[in-house]
Amino acid sequence: MNVWGYWKCPYCGETVRADHKDCPKCGTSIPNDVRFFMDTSKPIEYVDKEQENNEANWLCSYCRTQNPTQAEVCENCGAKKSDALGSYQPDPEPITPEPKPNPRPRQRRQREPEPVRKRSIIKALIFPMIMLAAILIYSWYIKPVDREGEVISFGWQQEIGVEEYNTYRENGWNVPSGGTVVSSNREVRSYKQVLDHYETKTKKVAKKVKDGYDVKYKDMGNGQYKEVKTPRYKTVYENKTYKEPVYRKEPVYDTKYYYDIDKWKETDVLRTSADDHEPKWAETDLPEKVDSPKYGDKRQGSRRGTYWVVIKDDKGHEQKLERSLDEWKDLKEGDKVKYQTHRYSDDPL
Repeated sequence: MNVWGYWKCPYCGETVRADHKDCPKCGTSIPNDVRFFMDTSKPIEYVDKEQENNEANWLCSYCRTQNPTQAEVCENCGAKKSDALGSYQPDPEPITPEPKPNPRPRQRRQREPEPVRKRSIIKALIFPMIMLAAILIYSWYIKPVDREGEVISFGWQQEIGVEEYNTYRENGWNVPSGGTVVSSNREVRSYKQVLDHYETKTKKVAKKVKDGYDVKYKDMGNGQYKEVKTPRYKTVYENKTYKEPVYRKEPVYDTKYYYDIDKWKETDVLRTSADDHEPKWAETDLPEKVDSPKYGDKRQGSRRGTYWVVIKDDKGHEQKLERSLDEWKDLKEGDKVKYQTHRYSDDPL
């Protein structure tokens, strides 16, 4: 729907409805270069359906009179529309009417004194600032830092596993090759979630509902404005019931086997260690390989070792650092070694 705009009389200042070509107060004719506007202080006046016009006026190139789009010649001087300067340029943005004043006077809120408001703002910011500072300090504190120390001594420990060939009792859900089943039993292997029942629960659900319209007025460039209504929504909350599944743990049974199997198994360790830079394996007459083992036969198993250096840090404290065998071998007394520790700790990470 279209509503009427207005023009202002350049002589007496009267606000005149756009469809009137002369000022009703002083008789002054509408100016050639008139600019229409919406007067939101006046009641909205709707244009009759048969008078609605959505085409902008055109400007006469000779007398600059505004003419309706359907006019082929200027209503003032008779010049042709084809010689027009162009169309009336309407406002680029729709006009939003000012809200109507509340008939009931609102009590004016007393403004807090400036110092009081500043203190309130400072109090509101103190806790977040303290928390942020605490997080930054903690992050700085726990961040690893690099330190350096001088190698003053070495140490090592090496182990040779001792394996014995025998019959061993084991169990599992499957019997490996070579195993002889002694017994079996149905036992709980795992648990699965099984639907037990449903519980009725209630939750609040947000819903958007229409809450009237926002109205704007688009300048049609001929004294009329098109009323543009945009629906306005608000969020409301309503209770909604739903069914929530409740599960129970149900055991899953399977057959567990208890079996005997002939195999090599580590039963002992041959250990050597010293605080020097010359690691040695324990002396043993056990073979590394037995082709046709008999019950009770023994052999050498896996070999493993731990290697470390003792360093003196910049505070004169001694620290023990583990290193791989290759790196450990390449170090010598007096070498500088880097390591990481916390900012206020001497212990290596």
